[in-house]
Amino acid sequence: MIQRTTIALLIAIACALSGANATAKAVDTTSGTVRGSAENGVIAFKGIPFAQDTSGRQRWTPPKPVKRARQEIDASNYGPACPQPEGSGQDVGPTSEDCLNLNVWTPGIDDRARPVMVWIHGGGFRFGSNQIPGEVLARQNVVVVSINYRLGPLGFLAHPALKNKEANVGLMDMVAGLQWVRDNISSFGGSPHKITIFGVSAGGMAVDLLMVNDAAQGLFHRAIAQSGYATWALPRSQHAPEPAPLGMDLGSADNAEAIAQQIVARVTDKKQSRRTLQRLDAQALVEAVDGFHVPIVDGTTLREEPAILFDRGEQADVPFMTGGNSFEGAVMPRSGFSEARFSEILGEDLATLRNAYADDFAVSESFGLQRVFGDNRYLLASRRLGAAMSRKKSSAYLYYIDLAENQRQPGWPGTPHGYDAYILFGGGQDENPAIRNLSTRMGSYWVEFARTGRPKVEGLEQWFAYRPASDHWLVLSDKDELRSGIIAERLDVLEQRHDRRISPAK
Repeated sequence: MIQRTTIALLIAIACALSGANATAKAVDTTSGTVRGSAENGVIAFKGIPFAQDTSGRQRWTPPKPVKRARQEIDASNYGPACPQPEGSGQDVGPTSEDCLNLNVWTPGIDDRARPVMVWIHGGGFRFGSNQIPGEVLARQNVVVVSINYRLGPLGFLAHPALKNKEANVGLMDMVAGLQWVRDNISSFGGSPHKITIFGVSAGGMAVDLLMVNDAAQGLFHRAIAQSGYATWALPRSQHAPEPAPLGMDLGSADNAEAIAQQIVARVTDKKQSRRTLQRLDAQALVEAVDGFHVPIVDGTTLREEPAILFDRGEQADVPFMTGGNSFEGAVMPRSGFSEARFSEILGEDLATLRNAYADDFAVSESFGLQRVFGDNRYLLASRRLGAAMSRKKSSAYLYYIDLAENQRQPGWPGTPHGYDAYILFGGGQDENPAIRNLSTRMGSYWVEFARTGRPKVEGLEQWFAYRPASDHWLVLSDKDELRSGIIAERLDVLEQRHDRRISPAK
């Protein structure tokens, strides 16, 4: 999840880059004729609806294709964001349950068939929107798309009163957005055969989920999961397969229906019928969750935890990039996991982890737990998925961002969770020349991967496909370096625990 400071910087950069609009451009789409505008060196189309309003009886139902508008659509402004808690530090503007819209930035309306990069925003599946400075990457001759999807319990809920197997309608929204891209992107100068999905945190996890989602297969051709958490235990609905893996505390997996009933009970004391649920105040619902929200193993939109499906070889066979940051644990205070609760979850394994992370626990108990939390949630997932992809025809590429001391903010012990979004979209405007340089290099790797499926950039460090035996990660810092065994001993300890957790389901 991107920190408040990072979001503020992204917004500031987007505002700073916004200039006077030039000649408006019109494109015919399945949503209707949309008129965008030339700005910041590209042509931008904002707020294009790709699915119908999801309020009322449409709540918790699969997204329905939007009806073609009779009148021309003004696509010069962002559409509403999906309902989310207030006071998150993210200025997303107006929110509405009629929020399934997307944005397109293109270098030209022509038949160039450029690579397409589809951004899926992060925010713990509770916050965020598709409002990004997409022109930053589009100026490198790719088409950039960003989509909205339903958040919190409006997007991910398995309530018995709903009587539907699909618990992850937010994931279905992403698929619907990709279908719209497939059907329309050629009109924006993009290729429907060169689509890359990418995102950070919940956006990275969304990429992991789409890699194992049956309905998404064929809708993208490369994938970049930045700080995804595919190895994290997920709640399970009554439709999830058996036997189930264990929960994060190595006890029984969380029951998704019970969680849903607890959330609704915080909003109303009425009988929890489908009609009652459809009439609940949307804002009250999204405010009723503590910490992060997570997707649900429902047996349909998510057949099993994504890392387990990767282990089985059931993921999409497309080029895959994944990785994380050196201090992912910075996000722990906002995750909903207190230090006491996380210690309880680790249980008897905490003593072993204290030894593996002795230097961190020597600083403080809080620091040690945060370091374990970040590595366990994000970096373990990267290595595990990279190993699974090494058994497919398509290659995986792993990275590790570890800012040098002269690149860090005061007090940062490493690169915090979500900061890579700032580096990618905003680092080019940073006052620190080292950050600007890193932003340029990182953008080059990402765009080249979208073009070819390989992050091979002339003049930059050679980045080899991941193999467990060599365990190579590209370390991005003041300079790039291909390194073997990034925090390998610590990840080995965490992976042993992960294997015990999922052993009943293997």
